[in-house]
Amino acid sequence: MLKLLQKKPLKNIKCIFFVFTRENEKILRDEGINAVYIGFSILRLLHRIKAKFFRVVFGLLLPFQGHIDKLLDQYEIDLVYFLTPSPYAMGLKQHNYIVTVWDQCHRDWMEFPEVYADFEFELREFFYRQTLFKAVAVLVDSAISKQKLHERYGVDLERIQIAPFFPSKDEDTREQEAKTDIDVCKKYSISLPFLFYPAQLWTHKNHIYILDALALLRHNGLKIAAVFVGNDFGNKFFLAEQTRAMGLIDQVYFLGFIPRQELIAFYKKALALVMPTYFGPTNIPPLEAFSLKCPVCYPNLPGLREQVADGAFLMDLDDPKSLCNIVKTLLFDKNKVEQKLAAGVKQLELYSEENYLNILCRLFNTYSQLLRCRRRI
Repeated sequence: MLKLLQKKPLKNIKCIFFVFTRENEKILRDEGINAVYIGFSILRLLHRIKAKFFRVVFGLLLPFQGHIDKLLDQYEIDLVYFLTPSPYAMGLKQHNYIVTVWDQCHRDWMEFPEVYADFEFELREFFYRQTLFKAVAVLVDSAISKQKLHERYGVDLERIQIAPFFPSKDEDTREQEAKTDIDVCKKYSISLPFLFYPAQLWTHKNHIYILDALALLRHNGLKIAAVFVGNDFGNKFFLAEQTRAMGLIDQVYFLGFIPRQELIAFYKKALALVMPTYFGPTNIPPLEAFSLKCPVCYPNLPGLREQVADGAFLMDLDDPKSLCNIVKTLLFDKNKVEQKLAAGVKQLELYSEENYLNILCRLFNTYSQLLRCRRRI
């Protein structure tokens, strides 16, 4: 998003980028983007310690006071746009803001520990109820998210804007490909046709579904590999145990977090992207796969199936046999695969950076008009 705003600056809108980590500051600097680093002061640290104490001991939730109003004033900021669901929005007292809501999965799938344990459910609810009503606009990924946000939190529909996620542009992908000619299959000693799943190892990502399908396929004489990339968020030990128990050690690769160049190479060499996640309703990997001509296997769940339309093979997450049947189609029905690839490319047209930029431009221009009514506070 930041690269896009640099490349296509909005008329009469000056953007200043703020980051909260030195790592992000360096990443943006390497992309030719100057950013203002907001350090983590002792005052903020003490507030977080106090907030955690009240949360753990008394079960109370305190607003996170960002204390960044004065810093924003130094740069004459009129409107803050949070690209993430940032807790700093709760601490703003003098500045209007736009907030981004990625999902509401703690309400959709509260069965998963990553969204209910250790006060995570309460924290998310607290954040939404503290920030959404005060935001001049809320950005969501889809129509179903907009409706749910309105029904659950009472946010005015006209303040909720649908701004679908979009993948990196082709030129960005080509730039990454040009940096390396690495053969990922050779590097990681992968000799079998493989299913590719780029996802952190959360329980809701449902990696076990793929293991079940691999075991069924092997029982029927078809040996397929699976490549899992992403950091471990507590579920790797369980998955590794299941891999051993099912006799799949020689078919499953846990590669951890990999460079973007390798990610692109895996998309290009995979039999398919297989993403049996429960969370959505939209995700980035199927869009990346569409752009790289990689077949997509995606859940047949409300919201998720609408994101991919006819561009993906839909899986029944209650039945791994459905993935087994899809794998056989991938291997033996090239015409069907080509039809899905073509539909995926067409579906990708709905998820463009130009659409996102137009939404931002409209929001910024509307707010600019309102600014003419007053002096800066």
